[in-house]
Amino acid sequence: MEIIERYKDNNYICGFKPKLINSHINFRGKNNRLICENNVTLVNTMIDFDGDNSIIYLSSNRHKYILKISIPNNSVCFIDENNYINGTLYLSLSEEKHIFIGKDCMFSFGIWFRVADAHLLYDIETKERLNLSKSIYLGDHVWIGQDAMILKGTQIGSGSIVGAKSLVSNKIINSNTSWGGNPATELRKGIFYDSTTVHKFTEKETQESLFSDNEDYIYRNDGEILSFDVIDEKFSSIKDVDEKVKFIQSIRNNKSHNRFYIDDDIKEEQFMSIIEKEFEEMKKNN
Repeated sequence: MEIIERYKDNNYICGFKPKLINSHINFRGKNNRLICENNVTLVNTMIDFDGDNSIIYLSSNRHKYILKISIPNNSVCFIDENNYINGTLYLSLSEEKHIFIGKDCMFSFGIWFRVADAHLLYDIETKERLNLSKSIYLGDHVWIGQDAMILKGTQIGSGSIVGAKSLVSNKIINSNTSWGGNPATELRKGIFYDSTTVHKFTEKETQESLFSDNEDYIYRNDGEILSFDVIDEKFSSIKDVDEKVKFIQSIRNNKSHNRFYIDDDIKEEQFMSIIEKEFEEMKKNN
């Protein structure tokens, strides 16, 4: 990927130059990469690379990005295309863990993602640490409500909803389910949402909205399914930053509708061979 701007200590902005509106990008470590596709506009955004060998990948977006990202050492923050961010989205990475967001998601105001507790917690008897950091993964077309907190170890399957003021920690959320509360629990299975805004609806639009036969946002155990656990392992095991970028691009290029489906009936053998093949093919072609 073409280098657009070079900074000291082998830090690069690659791809396309982002449009910055009251926004700042700070490199304080070495060997970091900010990858921007075409059509990336950063508004009231602060991106801080506070360590070494980390990657932030921002995909093309018909909406503006409003982000506060703090990323230290050996971490990946990936955001796929056309996500709508209504207020600042806070992404805090730590301890070589990762944040991954699929495409076509909606984020309300005041939402935080945190992969760590920040401080250390130990068992009195065993003296063993209890609170290791864990990555966070969201699939496609996920709706996160106002003031929600998405904490370490959370994986949210495509088509799901997390309600306002919910706290989700270390949960596996199946596709097309809704969750809410503190701590969040499953509220309903077998749902999907449409991003149409109801604020200006009259009685006519309300009546028209009472039924939808749109199946675009229903996800099934069908076709290529990519395992968040295997992606996480790859993010951590690939040590070369530019090789890791190629792996991210292989995921970005996968357009399978059900790629981030999560449910209890998925079999381990369904996972991941497609990413492995695409990644190996990309390495050969480069």
